[in-house]
Amino acid sequence: MRITERIDLPVAPERAWRAIVDPRVVRRALPGLESLEVVGGGPLRRGTRIRAVLRIGAAQLGSELEVTELVEGRDFVISGVTGIDLHLGLRVRPHDEGTRIVVRFGYNPPGGVTGALAARLAGPEMHRRMRVMLRRVGRVLLGEPEPAPLPSPLRVATLAVRGGGILRRAGVLRPMRPDKYAVVARRLARWGATPAGAYAAAAARDPQRLAIVDGDRALTYAELDVRSTALAVALRDRGVAEGHRVAVLARNHRGFVEALVAISKTGADAVLLDPGLERERLATLLERERPTLVVADADLLDALDAAIPDRVVRVASAWDDEHEARHGVRALDELVVEGAERPLPLPAGPGRVELLTAGATGAPKGMRRNRIPADAPIALLDRLPFRDGDTVLVLPPLAHAWGFANLVVTLLLGGTVVLDRSFEPVEALRTIARHRVDALVATPAMLEELLAVPEDERDRYDRSSLRTTAVSGASLPAAVATAWMATYGPELFSVYGSVEAGWATVADPADLRAAPATAGRSTIGATVRIYDPHGAPLPTHRVGLILVGGATLPDRYTDGSPVPRIDDLVRTGDVGWLDDLGRLFVLGREDEVDVELGARPPLALVATG
Repeated sequence: MRITERIDLPVAPERAWRAIVDPRVVRRALPGLESLEVVGGGPLRRGTRIRAVLRIGAAQLGSELEVTELVEGRDFVISGVTGIDLHLGLRVRPHDEGTRIVVRFGYNPPGGVTGALAARLAGPEMHRRMRVMLRRVGRVLLGEPEPAPLPSPLRVATLAVRGGGILRRAGVLRPMRPDKYAVVARRLARWGATPAGAYAAAAARDPQRLAIVDGDRALTYAELDVRSTALAVALRDRGVAEGHRVAVLARNHRGFVEALVAISKTGADAVLLDPGLERERLATLLERERPTLVVADADLLDALDAAIPDRVVRVASAWDDEHEARHGVRALDELVVEGAERPLPLPAGPGRVELLTAGATGAPKGMRRNRIPADAPIALLDRLPFRDGDTVLVLPPLAHAWGFANLVVTLLLGGTVVLDRSFEPVEALRTIARHRVDALVATPAMLEELLAVPEDERDRYDRSSLRTTAVSGASLPAAVATAWMATYGPELFSVYGSVEAGWATVADPADLRAAPATAGRSTIGATVRIYDPHGAPLPTHRVGLILVGGATLPDRYTDGSPVPRIDDLVRTGDVGWLDDLGRLFVLGREDEVDVELGARPPLALVATG
């Protein structure tokens, strides 16, 4: 049995070498490694003996190994002396301004049919273990936390019962033919709870439903699944692989979604960038993230040229009449044709999605999610009346947490996401009428612009299909909430959260009628507390720092800096207070609000609440 795996990391070769030959790191990184002991405890050198015990299934296999080759900073080989006959080789080389780590594992089974069968059965498992080991070493080098441990059986059971009821009410859990259940299960097993897995499962469940509507163009779930697989093949042809990062710098259109799903299928991480970023900030982010490839709208390619080196592959989301094809830059549609009907290798692990913070006090920071946490869509669906098959107009950028969350929720519902490349109030009204939109996703500023449309212009467009409006991204002014419910309908929901903390509170129509300035009450699994600047909790009706707790809170940003915490709660950077009914009121950012912390809220603000 011979196995070779590799990973590319944006770190110096010296750091990678120190980690990969550190027995403490290897012991934590390799699944099933029960013990690893350097005989004599000294530094590793040629001839050093190592004792190891590896668990495979119910068997524990012990062996004494010897270092047979050691070239400092480059090559390390150990071979079995007693016990199981194996050898393990590690190679560390500079690669593309970073480091490539290659691991080679060999195992000679005992003779006879039994040994050959054992090796054949153990092969896929050892492939998996080598891939997991490299991913874990990568996390150590990049300062990323390990995925959160699995919740307790009681929490799983409680969430399953309550979550199942919420999903049934929303129409997510509905009867299907047994063969469809089997296909959905296989696709989720292959891709996991990622954009790739979610779209592949939806394609099996409702292949002919519209997934994306983008102006005059539309894609069904089946078409999106096929196109994204072909695109993933072409991206792999251009060097994209597990452990790499691919930046997406695009507005709201189908190309963004196709790229997101394709990147997930390659096993690479998708870094979602705001197309409105200033060039200096864009250059800073790209230097920090060091992507292998960037997918960008054609009009943003010039900004990219000044921000990234020539070695980074550029892919245009599409060419248009104003932006002709450039030498060496392919468009997504061209890559889909190139990769069509070709097999896609299964990646070692699912690709992750990196969202950026708002960057109100500096450069935006990255926050990666390995998979879509089950709590997040359930928390929203518990409070928002989105339903199976809804048509949802998503106006905020998909690169922002609020836009991305609603893309995921609509996908979970097997609904149709309607996208406009830019927000223009009258065009949004025209889209609602044209596509019979059920739910509108927006920001408070967008609601203000829609309210500013003259009444006679507004009434030209049929809005009778619009059942629900959900806003987030900033505080919803009380006057805007009241005016919207009077003009566009009473079903208005205001959501409060952050990239770090997820969705913490939701204000439903009853909350907003009673207290138009409120951000609402805690969602399932979320905890909201108010603290003073010294880390002490404050009672209700006292202004302080807003902190949020939940099941999937991260420890660090992608640059290695810690997420600010108090008592295991994440500091959101906002100031506000809680009333006696558990409703949250947000005053603004910590560095912008001129209110004494620990004091009662101003009377004028209490009156609007």
